[in-house]
Amino acid sequence: MVRLPKIHIKVPGTSANLGPGFDLMGLALDIHNEFEFQFSKEITETKTELKNGKPLPFSKKEDLVEQSYRSYFEKFAPNLEVPPYHCKMTLELPLKGGLGSSASAIVAGLCLAKEVHKRMEKDSLPSEQEFTQYLAEFEGHPDNTLPAYLGGFVFAYSTFGEPVRYFRKKFPSSISIFVLTPEFFVSTEESRKALPKTYVTSDVIFNLSRIGAWMHFLDKRKFGDLIVGLEDKMHTPYRIPNSSPLFPLADTLKQEGIGYCLSGSGPSLLLFLERKTVKTKQNELESKVAKVMKEAGITYSFRRVKPDGMGVRIQVK
Repeated sequence: MVRLPKIHIKVPGTSANLGPGFDLMGLALDIHNEFEFQFSKEITETKTELKNGKPLPFSKKEDLVEQSYRSYFEKFAPNLEVPPYHCKMTLELPLKGGLGSSASAIVAGLCLAKEVHKRMEKDSLPSEQEFTQYLAEFEGHPDNTLPAYLGGFVFAYSTFGEPVRYFRKKFPSSISIFVLTPEFFVSTEESRKALPKTYVTSDVIFNLSRIGAWMHFLDKRKFGDLIVGLEDKMHTPYRIPNSSPLFPLADTLKQEGIGYCLSGSGPSLLLFLERKTVKTKQNELESKVAKVMKEAGITYSFRRVKPDGMGVRIQVK
């Protein structure tokens, strides 16, 4: 057996959709999950645990790191024996919070497998195009996995069996981002059931126009373009309906002209301010959030974050 090193993988969180870009747009954020992998001849069975010693928040059959790790070998190296590992995780991303925790596990597992494959049989490695294609397909859509892998703002699509296509942009430093995460979970699968099977043409055109506003914002960096670009009629109204505990907050933010979007399927929200106004507006924003969430009886976390421009970090020891 080839001697394998310790491998440390750090994966940024992501926010998908960003308003109108349903399954198309995502942004990497500087909140991370970290995975430390160890191999030895004494390790005969894969084991995963939290570095802080607390119980795992998921079962072994729900372990996406191991699932994606093994699936890589099934796809790219089916004749190789898959080396087991011990993994210690540090989880900063909330599970089912809409911030890419599942994508971080998938990226970690696939990147680990590629590193191991490289040391076992270097000549048969997949190309970068093949790897990103598989990475994009693993969840069924690329708007979380590719930003987590590549970093930055990513517009990506892969439909009807076509090769994945994507481009990256740097998110403007003139904008400050805040993440609000209510302390309740939303299943992506259940959230998707709330979406209609068909849309009226006017709503599709509305979202296409807002994606155009996003692109203009990324080029010209004008906050007003971002406010328009965040508008959405294809998933947000169905995931934050009038009956949602988040609706009063979303309504307040809209009335105050504060940019926001649901992060993925939620329940986390991204809030946007011009960086030059943060000193004067952050306290007011936090007060508004606290008031609405208290009235709704919702516990939450609120933090300022930065975009992550690097994507996955892999350190071999």
